[in-house]
Amino acid sequence: MGFLHDGTNRLLLVCVGVLALSVAVALAVRTRCRWLLVAETFDEGLWVEGRVLDAYVLPGDQGRAGLQHAIVGFRAADGREYRLDTDADRRRALGTRVQLRYLPSSPEQAVLVEAGRGTARMILTLLFLAALALAGALLTVLGLL
Repeated sequence: MGFLHDGTNRLLLVCVGVLALSVAVALAVRTRCRWLLVAETFDEGLWVEGRVLDAYVLPGDQGRAGLQHAIVGFRAADGREYRLDTDADRRRALGTRVQLRYLPSSPEQAVLVEAGRGTARMILTLLFLAALALAGALLTVLGLL
């Protein structure tokens, strides 16, 4: 533990710890707010049918498959047309019909019905961020001792 006797190293540990803790908290708040918006959209949003206008694949890396994306177009109740770039679990043919829900106050944030609320993904993300926050707190405490 001679590393911790140098004042510069201790300051570095505190800075890295505070940074990790801050990033974890900010991302956790953002994740939770996004999930709440999706949940509200599913509960109170209007149904609309959209069509796949375009589809593309973002290339994967390190041997992983690419991420499927689809551009879905739909017309909101007010008559305006919107386009939504969605990441999808499968490739979609052009012209395929998909069900969406959207809040009239923010139709640009529509969600695919088949994608679901994303509760499991949100929980896993929050668990990872909690671990990052704990690591940041531990580094901060080690730097202060």
